[in-house]
Amino acid sequence: MPRYFFDINDGTHLRDEVGREIQEPLALRREALRVMTALMAAEAEDSQDCTLVLSVRNEASETVMTIRLVCQVDDR
Repeated sequence: MPRYFFDINDGTHLRDEVGREIQEPLALRREALRVMTALMAAEAEDSQDCTLVLSVRNEASETVMTIRLVCQVDDR
C-alpha cells in the first residue's frame, strides 16, 4: 500500500517522517482535508490571522497535493 507524508507549514516547516498508508486517491484527499481542517481549528483559537500549508508527498518525495488555508477572525 502506498505511503504518503503530510508536511505542515504554519510559518515553521514540520516534516512528517512517519507517513500514512492510503490506498485510494479519494481517501488521500479526504485524509488531507481532515488533517488540515483540524489543524486550522486549533490554530484559529489562538490567533486572529493564520495561514497553513499542507504538502502531501509520496514515497519518492514528490509533492502530490498541496492545500492552503487562510483564516481571518474578526472579533467584534
